[in-house]
Amino acid sequence: MHENKLSNRKETLPVDDDNDIKVMFRHPYLVIFIGRDRGKHFKIKSGTMTIGRSPQADIRLDDDRVSGIHCAIKLTADNITIEDKESKNGTYVDSRKISHAHLLTGVPFQVGRSVMKIEYKNEAEIQYEQSLGHKVSIDALSGIFNRRHFINLASKEIAYARRYEQTVAIIIIGIDNFERINDTYGRSIGDLLVNQLADLIREKKRAEDLLGRHGGKTFIIWARGEVEKEGIYRQCERFREAAERFKFCHPEACVEITISIGFHLDKPGNGKVKLLMEDLIDKADQALNMAKKNGANQTLAFS
Repeated sequence: MHENKLSNRKETLPVDDDNDIKVMFRHPYLVIFIGRDRGKHFKIKSGTMTIGRSPQADIRLDDDRVSGIHCAIKLTADNITIEDKESKNGTYVDSRKISHAHLLTGVPFQVGRSVMKIEYKNEAEIQYEQSLGHKVSIDALSGIFNRRHFINLASKEIAYARRYEQTVAIIIIGIDNFERINDTYGRSIGDLLVNQLADLIREKKRAEDLLGRHGGKTFIIWARGEVEKEGIYRQCERFREAAERFKFCHPEACVEITISIGFHLDKPGNGKVKLLMEDLIDKADQALNMAKKNGANQTLAFS
């Protein structure tokens, strides 16, 4: 759920090996996730901050479709607003061209070719995201675990499940006809779609489950805890139905998509963890491919 009220929520985080803690405040940051400046964070300060290509802009974008002073963001005590400054190519919030609008947390807005959103973060989170650890574990476009880091974490889960003879489950989610979407609407809409779908899945998944980007158009989930076939199927259907209802919007177009889902449950036996992991993923992939061959927009278990 998006919010337009500012949050001064306090968080307690460990800051050293002695388990000392300190209070951390969340602040609004402008986060760019599509465009030449992808991955950059800008802290939003009280008052008005300008965005543009000019050296005089408070937030400068390397984008030839951005005007010198393109728009301005205003932070007050209880909300954030954005105002277009008569830019040549317009300012868009949630795919709608605006002259003035509220900025809600997590809602994408576009300035030139750059797509960004407001997120609330504390200094520790920003420092981590700028660190090497974050860069090698997080997929830059979707903001979720990259495949390598996901596999590392899931492999540890396999070792634990084998020790305690637990059933495990892998879910793989694929965007139907993604190549056609890229060919029809362009790569920028494809990138935005991946980012928004990642947010949608993250919102709908169970808090304890691991989520990663499996490939260009696929996501992978490790279902933690007690799992059974009917429960995993219901979870997958929630993802599928949510994607079918959602409109993925960009200033040039709104795209309706469907997803197909394959999953596999098993109880890991003896053998190398890496091979067990590969087998789980391969069988979930097979189920996904069969779902697509059977007409797409459906969930199938490996059998």
